[in-house]
Amino acid sequence: MPHSLLSSLRTSWLALAISFAAGAQNDESEELVLTSGPITFNGQTNLFEAQAVRITQGNLVIEADDVLATAIDFNEQSEWRFTGNVRITVGTAVIEAGSAVFTFDEERLSRGELEGAPVVFSDVDEKQRSVTGNAQKMSYDYVARTLRLTDGAWVRLDKREIRGCDLIYDFAAERVTSGSVDCADLFRVRVLPDDEPSPPDPPQ
Repeated sequence: MPHSLLSSLRTSWLALAISFAAGAQNDESEELVLTSGPITFNGQTNLFEAQAVRITQGNLVIEADDVLATAIDFNEQSEWRFTGNVRITVGTAVIEAGSAVFTFDEERLSRGELEGAPVVFSDVDEKQRSVTGNAQKMSYDYVARTLRLTDGAWVRLDKREIRGCDLIYDFAAERVTSGSVDCADLFRVRVLPDDEPSPPDPPQ
């Protein structure tokens, strides 16, 4: 059997097995499906590796060049390490990073720790206003629907730009709050003119 066909069959089997397991455990949960390119599963270490991976569940999509996971059933607080062109889409929100570590619990995404140079995100609020931001590190809480930005962080809501070492964006409330009170630098808020783009990040 050609290698490409064998790889395709393995990928299809894995996607069907995972989506069936998710549906069997909880009929009310949204189906969780993983598709990928070449895969490797080590039965002794329980480590799972895949290339060109894509995970979908409801309006959540996670994509990356590679992934290394501690389990494939998404039901034992499994940890998934994504590397290369990591892209997370949740509804209208998009987060892009160089690498990310996600934890799953009871077949649902719990939280993710993302790093990049920088990590960037964008969204559109209910009034169709643009929301953008970036930082060297971001922590995404899927349950609370919050995004915490640290290390050179800034968030721009329409024409308001907030900068600081630690910012928290609440997707549901559409608001930004400061995180740690131990920041060495002061938080800064600017109201930008209509014709002025967001200024570049200061040198690190």
